[in-house]
Amino acid sequence: MLSSSIYDLAVETARSSPSKKKVGALLLNKNKVVTTATNLETKSHPLQAFFANRAGLPEKIYLHAEISALVRCKEECDTIVVARVNNQGKLRSSRPCPICQLAIKEAEIANIHYTTDDGFLYEYKT
Repeated sequence: MLSSSIYDLAVETARSSPSKKKVGALLLNKNKVVTTATNLETKSHPLQAFFANRAGLPEKIYLHAEISALVRCKEECDTIVVARVNNQGKLRSSRPCPICQLAIKEAEIANIHYTTDDGFLYEYKT
């Protein structure tokens, strides 16, 4: 498990998103935050388009928080934490979509934490 301060930072990052769907992502290396990012409905990136096409969802080119974090990251990471909140600030499911799952897998990030309606859930991918 990660410290509650990491989860709190993920939720605060999500709250800071300018998008209607408020999602934030943190990338960590050995439990230290390397970068944070939010989703941006008004922007895209070639990496987002690349993985959207590979996942068979070429229309999903707005920048997802997970891919935005990967773009910003300048070092290897072993963990991603994704949070989503609604307009009332309550947690919502933020399980990475097929596009982001593909990007996370190719970045060799094995530890995935994401929000559900009831808190955070952890998955380990090999």
